[in-house]
Amino acid sequence: MQIGGSSPVGGADMVQTLNPKSPPMTKADFEVGKKIYFERCAGCHGVLRKGATGKPLTTDITLERGSEYLKTFIFYGSPQGMPNWGSSGTLSDHEVDVMTRYIQHEPPTPPEFGLKEMNATWKLIVPPSQRPKSKMNSLDLANLFSVTLRDAGKIALIDGASKKIVDVIDTGYAVHISRISKSGRYLYVIGRDAKIVLIDLWMEKPGPVVEIRVGLEARSVETSKFKGYEDRYAIAGTYWPPQYTLMDGDTLKPLKVIGTRGMTSDTNEYHPEPRVAAIVASHHHPEFLVNAKETGMVHLVDYSDLDNLKVKMIKTPRFLHDGGFESTGRYFMDAANASDKIAVIDTKDGKLAAVVAVGKTPHPGRGA
Repeated sequence: MQIGGSSPVGGADMVQTLNPKSPPMTKADFEVGKKIYFERCAGCHGVLRKGATGKPLTTDITLERGSEYLKTFIFYGSPQGMPNWGSSGTLSDHEVDVMTRYIQHEPPTPPEFGLKEMNATWKLIVPPSQRPKSKMNSLDLANLFSVTLRDAGKIALIDGASKKIVDVIDTGYAVHISRISKSGRYLYVIGRDAKIVLIDLWMEKPGPVVEIRVGLEARSVETSKFKGYEDRYAIAGTYWPPQYTLMDGDTLKPLKVIGTRGMTSDTNEYHPEPRVAAIVASHHHPEFLVNAKETGMVHLVDYSDLDNLKVKMIKTPRFLHDGGFESTGRYFMDAANASDKIAVIDTKDGKLAAVVAVGKTPHPGRGA
């Protein structure tokens, strides 16, 4: 049971601030608590514990609640969606006790990840000049599926006609999404560890030509689709740090990083960790639509002039998650999952067209 999913951020070197009011913990217990938190809790409560689909777990709240309340809450869960970690047997009594104390300590802060850190991970395996000038295999690319092998850190290429596996390719930890380029030649695969692998499907045997890490945890990758800009740029958004990165489309060379920290759409309060969820590319303008999850703001990123970048903000309900286009490719059906609403964004006019109340925790995905 991993509600919200695990977070690779827990493996990073972090800065810990001590609070004298917090219950005592050994270093070993703190490391156990950190591991459990990033494996089972961060997906809902956030890296900094400021809250997302789950409630905030900052020390001003947890210390006031006290150990007995917290232990009971962790052990038995709640009707609002908190899993019963203890009574289900998922966590032992000792682990419940560790988590009770851990969340009364200040959350450790992961490092930032800028252009310098990204460039240090960038591997141009096959430069564009050395790639095929035409397709070198007999694969029907229009009927080829990229299938996520999540826990194996791989994707399988499957022929849609024969249903046979063409190849299995190593990518990154906990593969999250595969996105095909506008041309149909390249496959962009991103894992939760924020590693992007660019696969050239024209090669005799399709394989990676570039890889890069754009942060410590991520979910989304996309390429430019507007006429005249087809695949010129790629973009990836990260959960940590809360930002998105514009890259060269065929080399993934990082070009510009834009942070999402800012004010929420409802109460206009500052949020330090608006994670980037879904990203889609407009077919009507040279723009990407970027979901800043915790603030409820959709960033319309105009990539026609990166040196003088224009970002338009569309206010929607909070906790934006996944979404996709309807059949015409004009309207982005965007799920604000913890608000139980779908925000409908008109990508031609660049504005919010409607907000629709739906069932609990919508997740339309790419099939909207």
